[in-house]
Amino acid sequence: MSHSFAAAVGSHASSPLAQLFEDARESASSEQDRDTISKLESAVMDKLRQETHHTGGEVFVSPVFFPSEDSFHHLINTLDNAKSSLDICVYSITDDHLAKAIIRAHERGVRVRIISDDEKADDLGSDAKRLAEHDQIPVRLDGSPSYMHHKYAVVDDELVMFGSYNWTKGARFHNREDLTLTNSHSAVQSFKREFEKLWHEFERHEVE
Repeated sequence: MSHSFAAAVGSHASSPLAQLFEDARESASSEQDRDTISKLESAVMDKLRQETHHTGGEVFVSPVFFPSEDSFHHLINTLDNAKSSLDICVYSITDDHLAKAIIRAHERGVRVRIISDDEKADDLGSDAKRLAEHDQIPVRLDGSPSYMHHKYAVVDDELVMFGSYNWTKGARFHNREDLTLTNSHSAVQSFKREFEKLWHEFERHEVE
């Protein structure tokens, strides 16, 4: 999948990192310290190899910032590039352009699921319940006095977008916000596990 704001960083990380560990070994004051550094290096390199195995050799972490129409277009493009699944877990959805991108994904056969905050879903202009009632997209709410304050989306089980950015017009046009996209396998799996946990937990609060 191609994402326009994905800046690859992982493929260039191993050589400088190996040099960093080598420098640390040379500076170590004892054989025990050097052995510890070597064990740490081995563990880190194994983790990096796992990441690159799951992502085809290229791990990226790409932050963007708001307000910025360029950043917003990157977000829309990422949603429009979804091929198989889109799991959205956000506090609030009031931006109609984002709602339309969600609908487009649903209409082209992407499995879309949405988790949102129950109180924000009742706000004037909220799209969460409308997406369920009008477009038949599965939406579940937290149904608790505390906030469901997450702001992330897992795309095709390959990418995750997360940050301070609420899916609202205020965040798009006025607020200082951030959004990071990464294909790090460990990050994607962590957010996916959290989504599945909440999706099961909020089963009784599905919008009908």
